[in-house]
Amino acid sequence: MTFIIESIKDRRRTTDFRSRADVAVDLARKLVADGSAVSITTPSGDVYSADRFDLLLTREGLNAQDQPAAAASRST
Repeated sequence: MTFIIESIKDRRRTTDFRSRADVAVDLARKLVADGSAVSITTPSGDVYSADRFDLLLTREGLNAQDQPAAAASRST
């Protein structure tokens, strides 16, 4: 499973990849604290903004990620 963390600050855009939801949320929260606008895209394609990161850490949120996702390419 791959979680994609996208952040934007001062016209600078970064994209990071993590294999676990808790690790992705940890990085995303650090980026938010630094003043970035951040979102996390789950393996199934759902996008979570900072106010919804906690949902990725719940049992329901993690179970939703167990579903296989189609491979997709992303350009930045």
